[in-house]
Amino acid sequence: MRWLLKLLVEVDSSRFVTTRLGAAAGLLILLGAFAAVGYWLPMAVAGYLGR
Repeated sequence: MRWLLKLLVEVDSSRFVTTRLGAAAGLLILLGAFAAVGYWLPMAVAGYLGR
């Protein structure tokens, strides 16, 4: 949990543009991973159960 807060703070207050962009990219990747799991996991379970 601490690493997520660190990413959020780096995006907002880092002095270096590359650090901001890296943290923002990390957050976008994390968001995309959660979105993929939230979409594909229920579909896989529904497919497994035959619905």
